[in-house]
Amino acid sequence: MANNTSANWPPKAGLSTVNVPRKDAILPVYASIRIQAPAHRVFDALLRVADYERWNTFCPKVTIQTQPQKQDGQEEPQSSATLQLGTAFTFYVVMNAAKPDSTTETGLRATLDTDGSYTADLQQVYRVAWKSEGGFVARGLRSERFHEIIVLGAEECEVRTWEVMGGVLAHTVKWMYKQTLMEKFRLWCSDLKKYCEQTAAQGAPGS
Repeated sequence: MANNTSANWPPKAGLSTVNVPRKDAILPVYASIRIQAPAHRVFDALLRVADYERWNTFCPKVTIQTQPQKQDGQEEPQSSATLQLGTAFTFYVVMNAAKPDSTTETGLRATLDTDGSYTADLQQVYRVAWKSEGGFVARGLRSERFHEIIVLGAEECEVRTWEVMGGVLAHTVKWMYKQTLMEKFRLWCSDLKKYCEQTAAQGAPGS
């Protein structure tokens, strides 16, 4: 499976996120891949969670719980299936096909940083992040996931995705699921590549 991680990423010092800094990181999980499709279209595919069933075998179902309020005080329709800053949503992830789907409710947080985990040139990157809320958080797990889609050309980009976990429960997750999660992150990238390259070749609107 292709996994074209840049030579200078992940950083040698280790990965971090805004809510789980490097000093608190217990389990980092990551993957990277190059995609022959415009970066903005790959970013749109990540935000349109209603389409995850078309490509995402790790997380084929997502439900939106709440959308943030607009500045004019009007809330986005509950049926809106595009992630925005502040969206609360539930992932239904497939860790093992022989077991029922497990779910984790997370809230989207788009955040920026100058840490080595992140691309410095903000003119050449699309970024989206979400962190866990409720459920395992109350049991001692802090987790935040980032995606960066880095522009390499008009029809090419690199996707970097990483999640950092901290807290007492992160030790158990690391022991039980580290290898599985690494494989699932690579699968996520591979699925996204296949989907975006196919839709780009077909000229699908908004793909």
